[in-house]
Amino acid sequence: MGMLDHWHPVLKSGEVRRKPVAVTIAGQPLAVFRTASGGLGAVADACPHRKLKLSAGTVVGDRLRCAYHGWSYDTAGNGESPGTPKMSACTTSFDIREDHGLIWVKTRGSQATFPDVSMPGYLPICTLIHTVPAPLELTVDNFNEIEHSATVHRTFGYDLARMHEVTVRYEPTETTVRVVNAGPSKRFNWLYAWYFGAYPGDLFHDDWTVHFSPIYNVVDHWWTSPDGTRQGMIRWRLYIFFVPVDAATTKVVSITYAHSRYPGPAGALRLVRRQFRKELDAELTADVVLLRHLSSHDTSIEGMKLSRFDKSLGLTRERIRTIYRGESALPLPLATV
Repeated sequence: MGMLDHWHPVLKSGEVRRKPVAVTIAGQPLAVFRTASGGLGAVADACPHRKLKLSAGTVVGDRLRCAYHGWSYDTAGNGESPGTPKMSACTTSFDIREDHGLIWVKTRGSQATFPDVSMPGYLPICTLIHTVPAPLELTVDNFNEIEHSATVHRTFGYDLARMHEVTVRYEPTETTVRVVNAGPSKRFNWLYAWYFGAYPGDLFHDDWTVHFSPIYNVVDHWWTSPDGTRQGMIRWRLYIFFVPVDAATTKVVSITYAHSRYPGPAGALRLVRRQFRKELDAELTADVVLLRHLSSHDTSIEGMKLSRFDKSLGLTRERIRTIYRGESALPLPLATV
């Protein structure tokens, strides 16, 4: 399989209305549009006639009409030319679907499995999209190690002075990489700590699994007492998708759920959902800001001084290469760095 053969979330549903929207996946420009009857289409963002961007056009009925000469295309890419009706004017179209408030696309006809992002028993908190000024691999690196949480994040992470106490365990398979972390939680906003049921000295647990078709993390966050006998009141589940825009830019699409042990409907989470959305946005924005300061966009890990928290870099790169990009596997020793 190639990169475009996997399902990618590209837009929030509300972003696709009367006008077509331009998106780019792995350097491929697309025009995404919604027809008058509510159907969705995704086509190459270049009219086959004179290469004007179809995203600059208009939706007329169930067709996307080019702004240059009025050639139009349906959701399957079948085109019509007003001036030359008998001419074949088809363009490349993509599979598209709407799910969990997002628009997803992939190469038409590929057999990729659609990711399950449901979470029964948890309340949806928010769906966020952030644009990261870094290549795919370097963006994935940031989200697949927790050492930086001590300095970059203000709520979810570990105490820098006790970082050496944090345990990390790797459980790779042929198609996934699971990383399980636990250690002394950092101190954060006292009101959040009270609501989360996270007390000074408690352990923060960070358990994630990386999938590679498409590339996304399934992340669980929670707090316990040091001996594990007391659970915090709030547990988090995040689905974080990594969508390459081009060689230097990646979109991070996150879907966040939470579960509360407090009594009442949804454990009173609805009352604080807006505030938690702001906090999650701030945490993810901190990663974006940090990655602006990378000194290089070279995605190789050769020559890096890697710590015990960085084993995931080699594991994920090998699976990005073989599963997501569809390239040949490299010798085993590099894949198990």
